[in-house]
Amino acid sequence: MTDLDQFEERAAIMEFDGGMTRFRAETLAAQAQGKQRREVLDEISKRDSSRQRNHGSTAERHSKGFVSTVQSLPEKQERPMPERHVQT
Repeated sequence: MTDLDQFEERAAIMEFDGGMTRFRAETLAAQAQGKQRREVLDEISKRDSSRQRNHGSTAERHSKGFVSTVQSLPEKQERPMPERHVQT
């Protein structure tokens, strides 16, 4: 099993501090763990997709206007807008 956090950290350091391309940094970070770059990226993709599967309860997901990645509306949506003073 690959340590994905270590891979991501090592690749980021090599990319930003080492001045490498993202591809090169990811390749070297994967090789440091004895893997191919594609193998590690597939593991990351699987991890991330499993995290995104459950956004809210079933009742929430089926309620009108529910979007999992958008913050819910405040209870008091209609309120006076503050006046802006524009210098001319």
